[in-house]
Amino acid sequence: MLLRRLAKTWVVQRLKYIDLSAVPRWLDPNLSTASRYQHSIAVGKLSLQIRDGTEHERLLLTAAAVLHDVGNGPFPHISDQLMNEMLGFNHEGAVSFAFDNSPTRDSLILKSFGLGLDEVASIVKGEPELSPFVNGDLDLDNADNVHRFMRTLPGKPLGEPSYHPAEIAASFSLEAEEVEVSEGLWRKWLEDRGRVYRYVWGDRLNMVCWTMLGRALRILKEDLTPRFFMMTDREAFGLIRLRLPELANGLKRKEFKLVLDTRYRELTGEARKLSDPTTLRKVEDELCAETGLEEWSTGLTVDQPLVNENPDHWRVYLVVHQGREEPRFLLEDILSSSAVYANED
Repeated sequence: MLLRRLAKTWVVQRLKYIDLSAVPRWLDPNLSTASRYQHSIAVGKLSLQIRDGTEHERLLLTAAAVLHDVGNGPFPHISDQLMNEMLGFNHEGAVSFAFDNSPTRDSLILKSFGLGLDEVASIVKGEPELSPFVNGDLDLDNADNVHRFMRTLPGKPLGEPSYHPAEIAASFSLEAEEVEVSEGLWRKWLEDRGRVYRYVWGDRLNMVCWTMLGRALRILKEDLTPRFFMMTDREAFGLIRLRLPELANGLKRKEFKLVLDTRYRELTGEARKLSDPTTLRKVEDELCAETGLEEWSTGLTVDQPLVNENPDHWRVYLVVHQGREEPRFLLEDILSSSAVYANED
């Protein structure tokens, strides 16, 4: 009953228009066809399969499971960095923010089941004992996320998943000291996760869109309000098209090209500060200014394809409109002198 009621709230219904992939499929048709709504409802259903616990604990867990993604801004993960800069938290900490910005009184549903919004939000954020079930490593969220992404890729280039999320949920107990699964099930999930991340970060069009959407948000940062983070993917892209039409139209027409993809471990010293958003913006602006290109035409991404791995696995992606080579030559010169990445005032 709680799951069905929450599924009808504005905060959850909005997720129908947020893709499971950070880059929407209408920009890259090679990505998952699933939405964050489908994923969230599935995670909620998985919570019902966990054994033991009091009725209140089980209700809390189901609420946290269904609501774990409601704090996502448009283009999940891409907008997280900006959310943290503007609001002081990322999407795991934005559950209360989402409810506060709902046009309907969604929190009353939680109250009718004897649940407090703050308590549910803290579970999603990673604070109480129930958090590892939705904010851990192999948790209900990640169990469905990896499986659903693989299963909904057009043409299934990664094949079928090697496990089912229900297997993982059925192995969890609210009375166990730790959230754990068998070694065999853990390895199946870990291998599938690796395949998904390698696919996503190896998809050139995905990285082009990821990079330029991030660049657009950095350019527009001063003009955005907190309400931006409650937009849908299409609403946010519409705003980008209004403010940066060349960038938005260039993405739709696939006019941007990936001109540099290098391993982060090749950088040394201060060059590693490229992962800092302020430094990243400075370098992007420098590349455009020095080559005479418009600010919307060039973007950088510095990230790691596999989470929780050594920084040596991080990569630097440079994207330029029409594949112009000048920014690549300049960036390669900059990288050869890492001291330029010191974050000066």
